[in-house]
Amino acid sequence: MSRYLTLVAVGDHLSNKTELLLKYTGIHDLGVARFENNVQSIIVDRMAWMVHFVDTECDDDYEILRRQAYDEADCILLCYSVKVKSSFENVYKKWCLEVRKCAPLVPVILIGTDIEARANNNGTISTEQGENLKLLIGAYAFVECSIEHFLGIDDIFIEAVRSTYHRKKF
Repeated sequence: MSRYLTLVAVGDHLSNKTELLLKYTGIHDLGVARFENNVQSIIVDRMAWMVHFVDTECDDDYEILRRQAYDEADCILLCYSVKVKSSFENVYKKWCLEVRKCAPLVPVILIGTDIEARANNNGTISTEQGENLKLLIGAYAFVECSIEHFLGIDDIFIEAVRSTYHRKKF
């Protein structure tokens, strides 16, 4: 018997949340600009889960639609890119405030994307900065990933499913 969950991805346009969902759900053409919400079966801790993946629009014009998505969320995937400082800063300045207001009891996974950029760029957000932000916003977990190399991506969704076992106030 499968359990049903809704995971809602939130973050700036440059956070690569859409690309993360495309890659995980098997749509490997990263030229696709839009993720169509879909449902997939995954196994976590020997239990079957039907997971509904929802990608939110980041523009202010879509705030009402995001709020509707938060109402259905079992876990929020709060994303930023380690190579885009503004996407990191907006986790706290914008997204955290919106999520707290709309979904205060929904667990949050903080996700740093684009870790492969650290090899070439000294101006990237460090793992330590991500860990500190996780503590500051009270996220359930912090996971870094490389969408390009598929590193850490499975860990994100395992943590997201597990977070629903232990509903931690955000």
